Amino acid sequence: MNILLQAAEDIRYLLKVGYPRDSAIRFVCDHHRISKAQRMLLSRVVFDLTTVLTRKSKMADCGAIDGACVWVDGFNVLFGVECIFLNEPVFVCDDGFFRDLRGAARSYRLMDTSFQAIDAILSFFSDHNPSRVEFLFDAQISRSGELSAVCGKKLKSFGINGISRTSRRVDFELKRCRDIVATSDGIIIDKVDRVLNPVCCIFKKMGKSAKTLDEVS
Repeated sequence: MNILLQAAEDIRYLLKVGYPRDSAIRFVCDHHRISKAQRMLLSRVVFDLTTVLTRKSKMADCGAIDGACVWVDGFNVLFGVECIFLNEPVFVCDDGFFRDLRGAARSYRLMDTSFQAIDAILSFFSDHNPSRVEFLFDAQISRSGELSAVCGKKLKSFGINGISRTSRRVDFELKRCRDIVATSDGIIIDKVDRVLNPVCCIFKKMGKSAKTLDEVS
């Protein structure tokens, strides 16, 4: 069996019998001598059954945003969608969400792929008919103001009612939101009522597939 698949099964078992999540991942990865990069992958993909069922129960279908107000976790969604154009992997996780392996960053470089990703995101929203879309970009990440401004201008060209802005408290604002929140951030997902899995929706729209653990060598 693929070592990552075995490690994932071991982590799920420890979570099932009550081990704390961080301890379970550390113990199993140490035992199997898993690399740092693969540890991060497992930490993003593997979850206990209770978390999986709870998160899936909150997940809105891609078409469920018609007539709804949607708040978008800007960089979180952008990073995932941009992986399509960067040819970087995105993984299907136990909880049904698609996640990339790009770590938290305080700097971001605008590239052609940035604008391609924004266009892909806005094209998805344009295909449906949300009553309003609000993009929030973390003000503490470099170029967030410029990126937000570009997104705001493009909203109009795509015929989408909404705004794009920066915030120093993106997570805080999204956790308090009572509308649909578009994100794959587990901490936010656990605090809100309804969640859109936007990276998954956009992958499907573009005919792309996310990876699974058995595809990692």
